[in-house]
Amino acid sequence: MKLLISNQHGAIVMALMPFLYGMLSTTFVWQHIFLLLAWFSLYLMTYPFLSLFKGRNLTLYKKWALIYGSVSFIFALPTLFYNWHIIYFLIVMLPFVIINIYYTKKKNERALINDLAGIVIFAIAGMASYYFSKNVFDKQIWFVALYPSLLFIGTTLYVKSVMRERKNPIYLKVSILYHLLCIILFAYLSNYKLVLAFTLPLIRAIYIPIKKLSIKQIGIWEIVVSLYFFTFLILSIY
Repeated sequence: MKLLISNQHGAIVMALMPFLYGMLSTTFVWQHIFLLLAWFSLYLMTYPFLSLFKGRNLTLYKKWALIYGSVSFIFALPTLFYNWHIIYFLIVMLPFVIINIYYTKKKNERALINDLAGIVIFAIAGMASYYFSKNVFDKQIWFVALYPSLLFIGTTLYVKSVMRERKNPIYLKVSILYHLLCIILFAYLSNYKLVLAFTLPLIRAIYIPIKKLSIKQIGIWEIVVSLYFFTFLILSIY
């Protein structure tokens, strides 16, 4: 049986990075593995679930939404026994899920607000991962949400500049300016590891749009940039 998975592979990175960052920023417990599997299964569920609101292939999408939802629930059981308070993070996600549903029904999933709602959901998942083992709600939990989100916002602007809005020069200028401001901010804060983390994304934001690369080549670049950024993000913890 072939799995039903969205072809937006970059979103998988966005779903996992904040979670892994949160997990590595706190004390790891073996239940984190089940929390990760539950979260990833829940993420996989979003594609067939949101597709239900398009009104096509309802039987197929209902089937896979139920499969992924059931798997997520099974993996979540050990995590709920360990710390049931993570349910609160799921509740906080719901308003942003409603935004996703709204734009899906409008057939406007590429809207910037919809992208930002998804980024917030991923940030909340990272916060849940950090909070999970220690029940600690300190300043680091906000960094877990913030730093990957800053990258994802920049990535959203960049993707629009090379694909969705490539004929609109405003997105290119905003993308470059945004990445530059991130570097200036962390240089001002003397956080030089994060300055380095945003350096390659800035280079990519400037260089790639002037090259005629295929979607596959752009995707490969994004994998490289994400791994690079995540490496410096983890180094910034220590």
